[in-house]
Amino acid sequence: MKVYPECIPCFMKQILNVSRIADIPDSAIMEVLKESAKFIAKDLKINKSPGHNATFLHRIFKEKTKIQDPYKSLKDKYTEIALRLEPYLEEEFYRKSDDQLSMAIRLAALGNVIDFGIPREFDLLEEIKNLLHIPFAYFDVAILERFFVSGKPVLYVADNAGEIVFDKFLLRELKNRGLKVIFAVRGGPILNDATVEDALKSGIAEVVDELITTGKDFIGIDFDFVSEEFKNYWDRAFFVISKGQANFETLDGINSKDIFFILKAKCKPVAKELNCNVNDLIFLYNKHLLEIAESAGTK
Repeated sequence: MKVYPECIPCFMKQILNVSRIADIPDSAIMEVLKESAKFIAKDLKINKSPGHNATFLHRIFKEKTKIQDPYKSLKDKYTEIALRLEPYLEEEFYRKSDDQLSMAIRLAALGNVIDFGIPREFDLLEEIKNLLHIPFAYFDVAILERFFVSGKPVLYVADNAGEIVFDKFLLRELKNRGLKVIFAVRGGPILNDATVEDALKSGIAEVVDELITTGKDFIGIDFDFVSEEFKNYWDRAFFVISKGQANFETLDGINSKDIFFILKAKCKPVAKELNCNVNDLIFLYNKHLLEIAESAGTK
């Protein structure tokens, strides 16, 4: 996915948002915004993904402020909230469902509402209750079931801290079907994306077979910036599950691998790429997306 014109003000809002969360003085915010504007004017790569470009803007913030993990307290807060919600969601929704695999996918998608990078307020539990009754724009569970081959490795690329608690339901479903689950988090703090520390606090290590990182503090997956370890796991994976917008933005168009995208479409550019509406829930096989794009004449 490339940069859309709508991404430019969003980049600046992200940097303003992280600056406010870090509670730095207005004078420091102005300096960070000025440097960010210079990057957008001179170094923005419009044919790269929004996540790719946003990574370098957040690195400008880190360099200027010396604050490496401005979202840490919020990540911890929402991890705690999600952990408190987990038994409620398990008892009231997952265990009572006639189709636990589909419910696990739905819960994983609903976890994607936890996104401090999109500046807005929300009541997590209320939003979850509302969204549990909303249909998905795409729901490729029948295709996913074709990939349930016992002993095969699946690479699950995580998104946000807190959100990953909601991934546990689907992770267990994959394990129950005999798959070997490798869970990948960011190699360093960036936005509110999950790191190893966040995964350990969430209890993920107790669910999956292996916990790895992408190698660096990069928003999404760019193979020029991931570790050799991650590349090896990617190559060996039978299929990939990709959580969230940033992973979609950076993995969209990669058709040499079987990828299932789980996300909430939170902005117009992403909704356009997915041929859906803003705020739609998505569970989409990448080659199904390719067919949609080809029929629409957009790829």
